[in-house]
Amino acid sequence: MRSFFMIVLAGSFLLNSACSSAPSRTEPDNLFWPLPPQTPRIKYVKSIYSEDDIGREYSLREKLFGKSYTDQLGRPYGIFARRGKVYVTDIGAMRVWIYDLIEKRLRVLGEEGAIQLPSAITADADGNVYVADAAKSKIAVYDRDGRYSTAFILENVKPVALAFNEALRRLYVVDRIGHKIVVLDTAGKMLFEFGGQGVEEGRFNMPLAVDLDKGGNVHVLDNRNFRVQTFDPDGKFLRTFGSVGDRPGFFSNPKGLALDSEGHIYVTDAAFSNFQIFEQSGSVLLYVGKLGPDPGQLYLPAGIAIDENDYIYIADQLNSRVQVFQYLKER
Repeated sequence: MRSFFMIVLAGSFLLNSACSSAPSRTEPDNLFWPLPPQTPRIKYVKSIYSEDDIGREYSLREKLFGKSYTDQLGRPYGIFARRGKVYVTDIGAMRVWIYDLIEKRLRVLGEEGAIQLPSAITADADGNVYVADAAKSKIAVYDRDGRYSTAFILENVKPVALAFNEALRRLYVVDRIGHKIVVLDTAGKMLFEFGGQGVEEGRFNMPLAVDLDKGGNVHVLDNRNFRVQTFDPDGKFLRTFGSVGDRPGFFSNPKGLALDSEGHIYVTDAAFSNFQIFEQSGSVLLYVGKLGPDPGQLYLPAGIAIDENDYIYIADQLNSRVQVFQYLKER
């Protein structure tokens, strides 16, 4: 009789917890930059290592037997975030993870479309997803339901970063080996390109990242020239800032670039294990992070994305996670 009641109690517990979430990770709620007494501008929010970290709810079967798939990040590199979804390219797992923060579910891309080295990702307002495959010189395209649609083949191009201009329906592709920006329409037709290798204004030496501001201006991270260059939507050079150095405001191994809603430019630097925030003039405002595995620390950070609510997502490569921060606007 005692055994019978124990079984009933155990069954009742499992049924009650069948749809509960996995144990949540304890996160600090008091990490801000800069430190007091200065007004905080950046807040640490959380880290994403797997689907569990977005509040994934488990079924009874999953409670009993575990999930039927692997969802641990390997080596996140490229990242994009918009409308409650976080898109992450994983060059370790050779796939793309899409975290739906509203539905609290994970979707995986890459099995269809034969992606070999997913280096970057973006999406348009219709939900179409564009994935740069640096190994196969192509952009794989998926529809809003994750179905493989087509691929844009780019001969003699190594695509490593993407940005989409919604108003002009243009896809900006960073070509690492051609040291240029290739601009495509939504059918994959090349409209024009700009750049080319060099140190002069308007030229690049291994560009690695791109983002657009509200006016459609194109901001390009020019890695080996240690600078950020800005162009109008048609590729006309506007301005530049940056140089090599080992102090705040300088670059050593810059990897990713993104803009917040107020036009500040954020640059991750793998050598510094941080990200720096600049005015568009190039004046440095703040830097966040240092080498380490703890919240707010980074280990070879790469891609960075900022969504419409000013949440900041950083591909923290060798910590196998995405760290989430938030820019706190002045009230």
